[in-house]
Amino acid sequence: MKIGFCAKPDQAAAVAAAGFDYIELPVNFLAAMTEQEFAAVEANLKAAGLPAPAFNLLFPKSMALLSGDTADQVIAEYLHTALARVRRLGGRIAVFGSGKSRNRPEGMTYGDAFRRLADVTRLTGAVADLYDVDIVIEPLNRTETNMINSLGEGACLAAAAHHPRVRLLADYYHMVLENDPAEEIDRLGGITHAHIATEAGRRIPLALDEGYARMFAAMKKTGYQGLLSIEGKSDDLAADGPKALALLKTMWEEA
Repeated sequence: MKIGFCAKPDQAAAVAAAGFDYIELPVNFLAAMTEQEFAAVEANLKAAGLPAPAFNLLFPKSMALLSGDTADQVIAEYLHTALARVRRLGGRIAVFGSGKSRNRPEGMTYGDAFRRLADVTRLTGAVADLYDVDIVIEPLNRTETNMINSLGEGACLAAAAHHPRVRLLADYYHMVLENDPAEEIDRLGGITHAHIATEAGRRIPLALDEGYARMFAAMKKTGYQGLLSIEGKSDDLAADGPKALALLKTMWEEA
């Protein structure tokens, strides 16, 4: 299994030097760049020799997807810009986390919010299909959003969106905070992408954790062939990166 690290473009050289297989970059950050700035990112990744198959933070915080203030045309135009850049960098996966963007507005029922979110997700899948990119729904803990907090809810959203490009992600950190059992990965038919970080402080994993083992075992049970991105903080990536890679690769082999 290939293991990557979630980071900004200016960290590409450090991520490569630490031994990671790839970097996972933020879509909203790239979409806001000028063409000149984006070309510099392309050049930096090439110089680092680091692929970028996966991307996170699909929508900017300022884009309220459920309020009714953001028209489908605006969403589609943004996605065309964003996903064209994802594809230019070799991306095949875009993570639909964006907790603030998908928040249910005050006064809106859960049912209405879910239906609207399903429509937005279907639109997102349709645009993503034009760029050969898969959209993976990321369930987030309740401190980050009030919509889609568990793997089960994420699977329901993917089913409601009813688009082959829309799939599911499992993030260990959010699963632990929501008491979402690892066995859900198998029960729901598997995932397409995965994130991991420690429960305490959302940091890079450096020590054995039975929770990781349970998650990996559930992933292996479904024949998981995807990527694993560390989405956790590190004060010294040069030192922490190799340790985390060794730990996670050993735990994966033993799961």
